[in-house]
Amino acid sequence: MTATMTQAPRTRITDEKREPSNRAMKKVWILENLIFHARTGAEERDAAVRMLDRAIAAAQKNGQVIKKASDSDTATWNGYRLPEVRYGAKYEEVKNLSTTEIAKRIRADIKLARKVEARLGTATGSEIAITDSLGALATMPKQIKVSVRSEYFAGGSAIRVNVYNLPEKGWGYIQETDMWGQPRWIPGPQLQSILKALKDIHGAYNFDGSDSMVDYFHVNYYGQVEVDWRERP
Repeated sequence: MTATMTQAPRTRITDEKREPSNRAMKKVWILENLIFHARTGAEERDAAVRMLDRAIAAAQKNGQVIKKASDSDTATWNGYRLPEVRYGAKYEEVKNLSTTEIAKRIRADIKLARKVEARLGTATGSEIAITDSLGALATMPKQIKVSVRSEYFAGGSAIRVNVYNLPEKGWGYIQETDMWGQPRWIPGPQLQSILKALKDIHGAYNFDGSDSMVDYFHVNYYGQVEVDWRERP
């Protein structure tokens, strides 16, 4: 996700011009009319979004949302198609917290993982690719710094994780040939393990109900994990 991306309006479940006869879906219809009406205030719209999300979550918990065996990505609620939402392992802990507060937790998680470094002895800084998130960050060279920033913009918020101060220019990268036969540089095993570990922590507090096929984005927060070649004190 890029820094310029903003959260697109959520897609409708119900038909704006057709009031459902089902009581549950009629409630959804009323909430969606508030969410999508141009004159609805921001505070009321946000409250309607939260109420609708809670209603969908309750329906899922009660087994009212049905997934077709032939299409695992398709879920229906009283005949209406719902977008699939994937929740991070720690989302429930922070679902009522601000993006700023979630960013603090991510910083704490990264700091804790790096503290294990002293216990790994000679393994620290090794070239061995470690797939475990904690281990990958514990073996990260000491001079590497990780920045976690939260920001807000029209339509959403983001948490951006940047990796600074690589030991030397090009550290952690390997060269490969792309599908057109041109050389390109990509993260090698050790750097790849570090970036994956940071992405796992970054995503643990998020949810994602986006559908890239229709340019629909619905997440708890945006952001990405990136290497920044600038040096930081």
